[in-house]
Amino acid sequence: MPEARALYEWFLPLLRLDVVPKFVQLIKLVQQETGTGSERVRPPRLKLEGKERDEALALIRERLAARPREGKA
Repeated sequence: MPEARALYEWFLPLLRLDVVPKFVQLIKLVQQETGTGSERVRPPRLKLEGKERDEALALIRERLAARPREGKA
């Protein structure tokens, strides 16, 4: 099951975005980066800004660039 392990190791940092107080904003940012939605959130939530947004984007983009390809571990 090396393919499953590679997928897990690749995806785990993204899964961890879901366990912080601003998880909705982070998930919306992931949706925007993958072309499946936008980072727009409804009040009372505020869009991520500054260093927090930059760090999240860096992680998202790094993980997307390192995405395992089908059939390759």
